[in-house]
Amino acid sequence: MPKKKYSINWENDEAQSFEVNSVTYNSLDDVPDWEDRDKLAAMVQASEDDFEDIKFDEKEFEELRKAAASPSMERWVLGGFTAIAAIMLLITAISIFSNIQKIGKEESTPGRVVDVVVQKVVVNEQNNIVRDFYYPVIEFTASDGRRRTVQVSEGSDFPFYEKGNEVTVLYDPEHPLDARIKSLDSSMLMWVLPSITGILGIAFAGGVYVVKKVMGA
Repeated sequence: MPKKKYSINWENDEAQSFEVNSVTYNSLDDVPDWEDRDKLAAMVQASEDDFEDIKFDEKEFEELRKAAASPSMERWVLGGFTAIAAIMLLITAISIFSNIQKIGKEESTPGRVVDVVVQKVVVNEQNNIVRDFYYPVIEFTASDGRRRTVQVSEGSDFPFYEKGNEVTVLYDPEHPLDARIKSLDSSMLMWVLPSITGILGIAFAGGVYVVKKVMGA
């Protein structure tokens, strides 16, 4: 005896009609054979259980989505951004204060470039790009009368100074080896760190302010 083919037509998660061997019935009560009715009823029950599982999963997903977007999560993110902004601005303030103190202590004296040290510096590790950087070695007499020779920490990829150049030296009398050549580049380098951290701090603080205004936090 050939097997019967059963199918159910669904609409909006509800059974609308039933088929037994391509014969359509509008309801289970219209199916004449009780065995066919039982099999179709079992199919309906199994399908409804699957729909319930899907709905439950969707409900769980919605709850997780709401939890991720909950005010506590927003406060956590805003708190992290606020902390970063505070740290950046604190570093900026400390750097500015340190530079002002250093400039206030520095004394000026004539000096002379006695040598230029060339050091190879890797500027791009990925492409193995190496450049020569030039570091002047200066000689000057400090306020204590002693002659000092110092290699300055500010180097450049172009030899701005040559041996024998006369320069003006700025140094800390309490720490004469902390010396630099008086120049625009040297002064600008002192403000690189506070500039970067200041910009980052303001950017993070501005982002926190905008998010609070938009979200009404």
